[in-house]
Amino acid sequence: MRRKAVRMEAQKSRGFYLCKEQKGKAMGNLDIKEQKKKWIYLKEWNCYKLEQVCYCEKPRVQKEQSMNIFVPAEYLDGQGNVLHEEIRMGYTASTAPVIFENGLAGYHEAEPFELDDHRSMGVEAVLAGFVYVSCGCRGRSSVDEKGVFCGKAPVSVADLKAGIRFLKRNASVLPGNMERIISVGISAGGAMSTLLGCTGDCADYEEEWKEMGADLTQSDQIFGAQCYCPISDLDHADFAYEWMFEGQTHYTGMPFVGFGEGNLSPFAQSLSRKMGEKYVEYFNSLELKNPDTGELLKIAKDHGGNGSAWLKKQLEKAADKYVTKFPEKRQELEQYSWLRFKDGKTCISSINEMEQDYHKRLKLCPAFDDLDLIQAENQEFGTSGIDKRHFNTQLAGIMEDLKEEYPGETARYLPGYKKICGDKELARQKRLLNPLNYIGKEKTAPYYRIRVGAKDADTSLTVTMILALKLMECGKTNVDYEIVWNEVHGRADYPGEMVEWVRSIYAI
Repeated sequence: MRRKAVRMEAQKSRGFYLCKEQKGKAMGNLDIKEQKKKWIYLKEWNCYKLEQVCYCEKPRVQKEQSMNIFVPAEYLDGQGNVLHEEIRMGYTASTAPVIFENGLAGYHEAEPFELDDHRSMGVEAVLAGFVYVSCGCRGRSSVDEKGVFCGKAPVSVADLKAGIRFLKRNASVLPGNMERIISVGISAGGAMSTLLGCTGDCADYEEEWKEMGADLTQSDQIFGAQCYCPISDLDHADFAYEWMFEGQTHYTGMPFVGFGEGNLSPFAQSLSRKMGEKYVEYFNSLELKNPDTGELLKIAKDHGGNGSAWLKKQLEKAADKYVTKFPEKRQELEQYSWLRFKDGKTCISSINEMEQDYHKRLKLCPAFDDLDLIQAENQEFGTSGIDKRHFNTQLAGIMEDLKEEYPGETARYLPGYKKICGDKELARQKRLLNPLNYIGKEKTAPYYRIRVGAKDADTSLTVTMILALKLMECGKTNVDYEIVWNEVHGRADYPGEMVEWVRSIYAI
């Protein structure tokens, strides 16, 4: 008992002071009010910090299921009492927007950020007068104290929703308008932000909430979703990638994943062709509409069709904005044979040509459900007892068609894809991780802002395009969608624009 007491005191000293111990397990406390004297003043940024706040009653990985809360100093006194009259940048403790950022990169578990972490927008948010919350969550390789995997899909989004519910439960004792929460995320974190925006109060995650001891009485609906380069629609992302990089057999590689630069094998090339063809069928089945004309958007092979033309138009707009902001960069763009300027506007002759020297293929084929299970998504769709597995059930049928031509490869890989066909647990994981299953059907954030880099080759540019168009068509949200020129996968944005967006949507 003495050892346990010492261990809990050590945890408290590291900031885990919103937890207690019950029957040998750390237990969270859903009420934050008794901790108001635990705020730490950060002189450099003139703000207060409440660190490692556990947001559920039964955390399995406490350091991940916690959040750091940062509040402009004007909104609190030295005793942690909320001050409602003081102002920073036009906001008060009652009106300040709340930035809710997650750090889920590559679907990997994330502990909450410090304010000035290079991955965080915390400093920018606090200086703008916003309350900033960095929310941790479990991810693909999280394990509990018994060594059991506990962060597989859809746990990350369920954790983040629990964090939002926790904030709303404690709204009366925290600065910030909890009805004006804006989620922020990059890559897989962008996918989480997308889901937070379109699955408000969706009961599909209740199983995970009950297990962790989340608040079941509060709403998890948010006001806005900032989605940077979201890796979403994993049901079709493999096919989208092969359409995007049709005919591109050379890949630049991902050494941190386990493969360098190289060329697709003949088997992978054949697989790529069939997958690209399948994507054309899928895209066209969505019956997406041009938001300006109402015309149905279709794509074809070789980046044909008016859907491809609409995507090319977004790329041209991105280049125009880039040159407007940085006129000295125009000469840099003129070096590309596929880009020219006409009457001061960018004209891109061909996406195919653009991919030769600007937007290059990065990944193997398949890009997400890797043949040898080395991609993050293979781990994301694991189970409590299986770390990595395949998840793209449609690949089994395509590989069947290649059996005669590639008997060795199909004998090696096909059984793994056949094994997952009909798996009900996997079907649930995929359904709960795909925003396209929820857009327009659940409570939707009234504002979305989607940004993706023109050089982003981690997924197909059509993934974010479809996401934006589906959101526009649902009629429940205002969508601000742009491709950002010369940006790769990451926080693709221009300085200050995200803060200005938050200000603009709050003023409406």
